[in-house]
Amino acid sequence: MRRALHLSSLFFAALTAARDKVFFLGPMKTGTTSLSKLFTERGYKTCHGECAGETWSTMTHAHKADSKSLRDHDAFMDHGDHTDFEWLNQTYPTARFVLNTRSLRNWVVSKADHMRRKRVSAGCPPWGSDCAKDPHGFVSNSNTTIRRWIISQAEHQRRVLDFFNGSRSLRNRFVVVDVEGQSARSLNLLLDWVTRSDVSTRKTTDPVRTPKSVPLSHAVHHTEAPDANSNAHSSDTRTRVTDVLRSLRVPASCWEDTLYFGCLKGMTLTRSEKDILCEK
Repeated sequence: MRRALHLSSLFFAALTAARDKVFFLGPMKTGTTSLSKLFTERGYKTCHGECAGETWSTMTHAHKADSKSLRDHDAFMDHGDHTDFEWLNQTYPTARFVLNTRSLRNWVVSKADHMRRKRVSAGCPPWGSDCAKDPHGFVSNSNTTIRRWIISQAEHQRRVLDFFNGSRSLRNRFVVVDVEGQSARSLNLLLDWVTRSDVSTRKTTDPVRTPKSVPLSHAVHHTEAPDANSNAHSSDTRTRVTDVLRSLRVPASCWEDTLYFGCLKGMTLTRSEKDILCEK
């Protein structure tokens, strides 16, 4: 009996060690804390932003596959928009990739309010550019900064979608999710499909961006994504962000979009920014 239990433990350890890594390529404030808890419940060893004293996204640009953060974990989220995802795909050819996103307005509200709270706690005005009183920096939530967030994220989303639509193999290891806007069933369906043990099964020829595209009849898991970071946003922040979106000429018709590239068409862009629209 003891030998059987020992062999069983070794078998489980081998399965865990062989698990394909999952990289979430979305930015902060797109359900990363909820996803971290959800994947921990699924048995993954998650790295949420920083782990083992390292920022996992930074390690991807340093190309350090032997770093503790990348080596010792198998699900990664938070600041995924700052990764070298092409290197990740080359280094981990069986890894799965998820573009986690959120409606444009809600994302901007959440991020701007996050910066507002940090600014106020540091003794800075609630709105503005960088504040010398904050020792950590990166607390700007000015109109110019919000504009940069939108353009940068739209460009990142396009790069990710273009890359993972580049081959049938890549399409079958990639999915887009909206933790906030999708039902538990839809979210689990998408995540179950992209993390299926055998990518040679339930193949797709089209990029999986919505639950309707999933070649899976039903979800394996039924867990509700935990509302792990439910800070209520101030009405002042919501009003301010709405005013900023209008001043930037972001079309109101795309405020609820989870893919932001179309929102750039209504904005006044510089010559270099317009190049984004011309990229294939």
